[in-house]
Amino acid sequence: MAWRLSVTHSTSFLYESEVSASFNEARMTPINTPDQFVISHDLKVNPFSTIFSYIDYFGTAVKSFDVQTPHTYLEIVSQSLVETNIPTVGNLSATWDDLMDEKLTDNLREYLAFTPLVNLITPPFNLKMQKTPLDAIQFLSTEMRQQITYAPGSTSVYSPASEAWEKRAGVCQDFTHASLSILRAAGIPARYVSGYLYNGSGEIGEEVIGESHSWVEAWVGHWLPFDPTNGNPVAEDHVLVARGRDYHDVSPLKGIFSGGRGRKVDVTVSLTRIA
Repeated sequence: MAWRLSVTHSTSFLYESEVSASFNEARMTPINTPDQFVISHDLKVNPFSTIFSYIDYFGTAVKSFDVQTPHTYLEIVSQSLVETNIPTVGNLSATWDDLMDEKLTDNLREYLAFTPLVNLITPPFNLKMQKTPLDAIQFLSTEMRQQITYAPGSTSVYSPASEAWEKRAGVCQDFTHASLSILRAAGIPARYVSGYLYNGSGEIGEEVIGESHSWVEAWVGHWLPFDPTNGNPVAEDHVLVARGRDYHDVSPLKGIFSGGRGRKVDVTVSLTRIA
């Protein structure tokens, strides 16, 4: 059954001194897929700025803008209305031998390579001992919550998979990076997915305050999404925004600014089930 979700993602920066100019990219626009339809989306910037749009290499909608007016405050508000469904998955019967096919490994090489954030870790298990890649994913989805405890503040957005693994603590980004590391080491192509998670009761009209969320898509004949942070199915309560190799590819907001000795950042995300 389809859900209709309203999402508001607001980010503000309060600078200690005047900023003469800033240049930014926002990845806050949900993606249209066979299972997700973007009814409306709007991005507002204060101070006013002309916004340019493009689709990046990984298929993510990007809004770019620069603020040339001197300012001490910058606010970006993204508002989306999205219809979501349980993701449709195809044949998931790929074998370990299938994943070694040279054409496949070449086509999906970005999702098999390690990165500064998805670096090598050594788990106390071997995924290739599982009968099939699908069995390995199901095993890993359960095992991750045995290996890492959800603990906000224990890592940062710049923390690699190895840091959370050593601390045995992290947030959704860390669960995702660690899962990607283990999957790629086993030869299973896997990509980082970012978006939003509605964690309310599902009652129509209920607003919940949340934050950006991340999960994994692994290739086992088709792309299979799973959420290693909570173990729940990726379903109508997940809003897909961006895909990439790691968090650096999907960061909701990135940019540079000139001037301003320091800044205070405030981020709020609210989701409301409309229907």
